[in-house]
Amino acid sequence: MVTVFRLFLSCLIALSITIRVYAADNTERKERLSKHYRLEKPKGAGPFPAVMMVSGCSGFEADFVKEAFNIWQQRMVDLGFVTLRVDYLAARNVSSCADGVSVEEVATDIGIAAGYLREQTFVKKDSLNVVGWSYGAAGALQALGRTYNREPVHVDAVVAHYPACHQVQQRWDSEVPVLVLVGLLDNVAPERNCIGLFRGLPEERLTVRTYEDAHHGFDNITLPAEMQYQFGTMGYNEAAAKAAWKEMVSFLRK
Repeated sequence: MVTVFRLFLSCLIALSITIRVYAADNTERKERLSKHYRLEKPKGAGPFPAVMMVSGCSGFEADFVKEAFNIWQQRMVDLGFVTLRVDYLAARNVSSCADGVSVEEVATDIGIAAGYLREQTFVKKDSLNVVGWSYGAAGALQALGRTYNREPVHVDAVVAHYPACHQVQQRWDSEVPVLVLVGLLDNVAPERNCIGLFRGLPEERLTVRTYEDAHHGFDNITLPAEMQYQFGTMGYNEAAAKAAWKEMVSFLRK
């Protein structure tokens, strides 16, 4: 009996320590992330629908995408959305996800940013959305699932531009609607990598739109039509970009 009691007590102590460590770690994450928030909002008191923007592996400041993110954010604000950049790279003082940033860490940051937005009086609490690109899109899909230390992040919709599906560690069972936008010429994060992840999901929860003659980054106006990188091909496609933007806006306004 004494042995059982000691074992029980040891488990309680271990659990208490784990909770305290997790709480401290989460507080530190919030502080690091909040230093790099870039929030833009429409004029007025609101409340407005909100969009969390989550960049690809190279972040918001890479030369080949920096201006595109500025344009996208301003256009979303002009449409009446509060926008918040979830800069998971700056929060860790790295320039690429290849520097050891997992999709689970991105998902955790999305959850922290969602909590921050819900505290703002100018944000509609029932219209909190995520728009991600490539690795950031994978993080957004990861956020919908449940992991050992994290509950699914509560959001109202996810838009995933050419998501790196092979990085997502588990399927999700949430009812959150997801829109996927991907080019059929994408050899960086090809659509085929998403087949297993998406298999069996009902149509009302998942919409996939594909675009012919479109590479990875097809919506990035700062790119040439086709550019070879060590990780694959990227390129802007005006027709696909306009169609995808229209699709996304319609989806977020539902």
